[in-house]
Amino acid sequence: MRFIKYLLLLSIVLGSRNTYSQQKNNTMTNQEIVKKILNGFNDPAQIQESLDLLADDYKFQNPLVKLNSKSEFIALAQSIGEVLTGIEIVRLVEADEWVAAFYIFKSSIPGVESNTATEWFRLKNEIIQESILIYDASEWRKVYEQME
Repeated sequence: MRFIKYLLLLSIVLGSRNTYSQQKNNTMTNQEIVKKILNGFNDPAQIQESLDLLADDYKFQNPLVKLNSKSEFIALAQSIGEVLTGIEIVRLVEADEWVAAFYIFKSSIPGVESNTATEWFRLKNEIIQESILIYDASEWRKVYEQME
């Protein structure tokens, strides 16, 4: 009887550890979340999963626009997605609720084929709340004017 109690206790402990580690493995780190949203722009099949990581009231800002919702960002992303040919992540750095991404984004537009950028993402509960994209927008201003 004592052996059976020991076996039962052991199976409960091991089962609990296994369940905990499975739950923990399903949780993405903030850096993994940022990597997933950026890589979504490299693969149209993954873009919806990436956009699902944004809060409904997601705030986005770059040198040319300031948006206040996920739906506004999706409209912009669709336009930019037509000319964006890829994003190469160079480095991700995390501090508290912020992840800074340094990357190169490429486009099919002459004059802005390769662009160095940094983007700061603020996350809460595994959801991106806001991001601020910083890059040299001198030539991109002309692109945005043609999009309007």
